[in-house]
Amino acid sequence: MSTDVLDHRKQLRTRLDTLEGANGGGWENRKNWFEQVYTTAKGDTNEIPWAELKPKAPLVEWLETNKGEGRTALDVGCGLGDNANALHEAGWNTSAFDVAPTAIEWAKKRFPSGEIEFRCADLFNPPADWVGKFDLVYECFTLQAIGIEMRGNVVEPLKSLVAPGGTLIILGRYYDGNGERSGPPWPLTDDEIASYYSDGFKETARRTFVQHKDDGRKIPHIWLELTRSS
Repeated sequence: MSTDVLDHRKQLRTRLDTLEGANGGGWENRKNWFEQVYTTAKGDTNEIPWAELKPKAPLVEWLETNKGEGRTALDVGCGLGDNANALHEAGWNTSAFDVAPTAIEWAKKRFPSGEIEFRCADLFNPPADWVGKFDLVYECFTLQAIGIEMRGNVVEPLKSLVAPGGTLIILGRYYDGNGERSGPPWPLTDDEIASYYSDGFKETARRTFVQHKDDGRKIPHIWLELTRSS
């Protein structure tokens, strides 16, 4: 990676860390921080630190053998919409939401066909018409962005979105017991993950892997699939 790119990332991190809610606080502070990230970017995707402008590789791999065939899918914390679009292209009848209104407006402009339902919503209090609706709920890097002290409050709302017989996928940073558990983002622990193994949810796949960053960091991640009983 070039020095210019590394310098830009450092400057971006410094700028975003000055925004209220950058390092934790209440949920309203965190929501406002996410919205500020998008509004202060002023239409420049290079100013969104997590905007890769492509779907996550583990999702792409999974979709190769898990076509939607018209079934329903929900992308949690969709950002600029790339994962939602990958689900849609794989044949899933896709809805997607983010807590930041500007992110939703941006996603709609990037994927304007209208075939993906983009909606501004809050995982702590999801829309009533989504409860029990989705054959697939895909959560990618959203839980890790929620403060540790609040994270337990989204377990039931997230699980409630999965239809009977449906699948919940969780992809995020994973705490393997080594080093400090600092953040944000705050990696998921085994105890936190265990809170999803109830109310008829059963693990069908679990994989941990290490993501190698361009700056030399090696970050553990987890891919988890849970199926809800019919």
